[in-house]
Amino acid sequence: MFKLSHKYKQHSGPLYAVEFSEKLNLLFTGGGDKVVATWDLDKQENTPFSVKTDSAILNLKLINDQHIFIGLFNGNFHIIDINTRAEIKFFPYHKSGVFSSTIVKEHNLLFVGSGDGTISIWDTIEYKLLQNYKISEGKIRAIQQVNDTVYIGTSEGDLIKIDCDNVSLATKVMVHTSSIYCLAKHQEKNALLIGDKDAHVSVYDVLKNKITISIPGHNWPIYSIEWISNDFFATCSRDKIVKIWDAKNLEVLQRLSFPKHKGHINSINNLKYCTSRKQLISIGDDKQICVWEEI
Repeated sequence: MFKLSHKYKQHSGPLYAVEFSEKLNLLFTGGGDKVVATWDLDKQENTPFSVKTDSAILNLKLINDQHIFIGLFNGNFHIIDINTRAEIKFFPYHKSGVFSSTIVKEHNLLFVGSGDGTISIWDTIEYKLLQNYKISEGKIRAIQQVNDTVYIGTSEGDLIKIDCDNVSLATKVMVHTSSIYCLAKHQEKNALLIGDKDAHVSVYDVLKNKITISIPGHNWPIYSIEWISNDFFATCSRDKIVKIWDAKNLEVLQRLSFPKHKGHINSINNLKYCTSRKQLISIGDDKQICVWEEI
């Protein structure tokens, strides 16, 4: 169970992106005010590291705890060295917002999903483009690695897979009943959790290639699924609620909302669990960063 520990309210725009470095004990946040801010969760304050961009920040991803990937609403993305604060690479590549990304450390790969319906795949050693695909007419909001395969969810509800040993081939494996907004690898099964536009949580078995269960999860689209441990995960939604779930039974254990839990008053757009601190971070349209502590 969780309770609100504290809030940060220093951003001046809606928040969409959050990342945490366990090694550096550093929280990264970004959104509509075009600033990547960082936070010392022990001191509960800003740190000097920040990045000003020329467009709203939609996506953040750590690369080997050395670089931070910053995906922007205008389709561009930056790679910034965290230690030196220097820009390593700048790519004006996509034609629309960079909504999603994932790092495959074992293969030194960066997958980037865009609002223009394209996926680009980059080498993280030299940051060279390896492959790109046009796989949707809408936004690519969800990308998730499962072993040596990367799965991509589209706005049409298609689930696409790409083998990391052969990124030149993309295969459609399933058509979902709703736009896929988020994906998360199941901690104990060969499966994916899917959060969709119709507010359902579904379990996709990657071996059987089918949905095994799908249940109503929220009142509005589900924007993020974040694991807390092998037994529990959290979801957030446009309905302003964070839910804590029992992973085995897919039962809701707790609803973190306003005013009862002093949570968010607008759409909650993303989640990040800080394993070493046992804290769940939520961010949203109300410009607030909520830090939830396990009790």
